[in-house]
Amino acid sequence: MYELLALAETAGPAEIKAAYRLQARRWHPDACRSTSEKTFFAQQFMRAREAYEVLSDPALRRDYDLSLRVAGGATVRARGREGFGDWEAQLEGLWRWAARPRREATWGSRMRGGAAHRSD
Repeated sequence: MYELLALAETAGPAEIKAAYRLQARRWHPDACRSTSEKTFFAQQFMRAREAYEVLSDPALRRDYDLSLRVAGGATVRARGREGFGDWEAQLEGLWRWAARPRREATWGSRMRGGAAHRSD
């Protein structure tokens, strides 16, 4: 996604937005001069939009950066979105979610706990 928007991995929010706007203007289907390339332009435009959505959201960007490190950066970048959903990154995300501090019991957890006690 960084390569798609031509960004360094240390880019800030303003740089990400500027790079997205540049790519969006470049690949917008209305900017296409021939009808045979319109599908390709639309695909590139959607890829740029997806990259912007991921890189501009701090949580999604953190998960994406983690998936780059876990799966060995170059292979994930070459595969595009496929690497973003790999099982190792998902497992790491689950471990982080499970390790977060619990505030209070939710209604669902109280119901599950009550059902467990009734079945004993």
